[in-house]
Amino acid sequence: MRILMIGSALTVNGGIQRYIQNLLGSMDLARYEVDLLATHAPQGVPSGEDALRVAGVKHIYWMPGNDKQRLFFYPGFFRQHKNYDIVHFHTTSKVNALACGVIRHACPGAKLIVHSHIVYPPMTLSWQIAHRFYQHWADYFLGCSVAAGRFVFGDHIDEKPNFAVACNAVDKGRFHPDAAARADIRARYGVADTDKLAGFVGRYNHQKNLLYLLDIFAAMHAAAPSWKLLLVGGGEDKPAVDGKIAALGLGDVVIQAGVQDNVPAYMNAFDLFLLPSEFEGSPVTLVEAQGCGVPCLASTNVPADGSVTGLVEFLPLSASFETWADTARRIADCGVHQSRWDKLEAAGYELCAAARRMEALYDALVPGASGPAPKKENAS
Repeated sequence: MRILMIGSALTVNGGIQRYIQNLLGSMDLARYEVDLLATHAPQGVPSGEDALRVAGVKHIYWMPGNDKQRLFFYPGFFRQHKNYDIVHFHTTSKVNALACGVIRHACPGAKLIVHSHIVYPPMTLSWQIAHRFYQHWADYFLGCSVAAGRFVFGDHIDEKPNFAVACNAVDKGRFHPDAAARADIRARYGVADTDKLAGFVGRYNHQKNLLYLLDIFAAMHAAAPSWKLLLVGGGEDKPAVDGKIAALGLGDVVIQAGVQDNVPAYMNAFDLFLLPSEFEGSPVTLVEAQGCGVPCLASTNVPADGSVTGLVEFLPLSASFETWADTARRIADCGVHQSRWDKLEAAGYELCAAARRMEALYDALVPGASGPAPKKENAS
């Protein structure tokens, strides 16, 4: 079976690309030949290209970074790259509703799956128009959460038989409580056993609300000077983050680690994971933190679908910083991290099982195209 997956910027800290990398790393790419169409990682930002090639993705193609420019790019691309059985299109955009029509005409023989990764209120008339285009052109709809599906495809999409939730599943072999990794990271950054360490992993952008997070942390540190903060990631808001840290006088207690590829070790170092986002679809980092047994404090703008372990609490962004600080102190005092994988697996967040579900969907949409498993030849 030939599949084209259309993603976003090929960074190691982008949520959609991490989902794609996790999924493809667990699929049987001998039976499902998956090509990837993406945009280059920005200059200076680590790319996930090597990891995807190691996973078995043979062909990675590049497209413009602007959604509108891609409308003119797709016809030429599909003239050169034909005969896909499935196009799996990851989307966070209204413009991509029009792109679905372009892809449908350019690649008429393929089943088109559109996969929503965002909730970005308020709902507008232009989004409502986009719902109609998406539903007219696509064959199947996926959402990283029910809320993400409803926002991008329409309020009642989850009542249709051609919709499913595709959890942002993670690898339990990597994301689990690890006392040695915790000790190593804390020692590396000078975090004592008596210190409390709050953490964040992700893009420095408007969505993740890093400036607000720093205000929360300032209140936490004022109430309890043993708090430190470790930020893992990078992005366009870094100059503003640097300025805010200086303005709040937090330079001695806020650590910026940059983009890292050993995220499980950093998650284990945290006593609390902070995610006061302006909007989200269903953040994979929230599942990763729970996999490592880390308490989480998120804004109510984060859909509750991913809260399945009892480790997550939510507060509105309208709550006072003192309320955030009090809640942070209370939920972080829970002792040694304990595994919650029994609950995560039951809720569908185990990566290998999620990959098998995606393969089953592909097989149902294009019966017989994947063929029998290839025979292994004897080693000579």
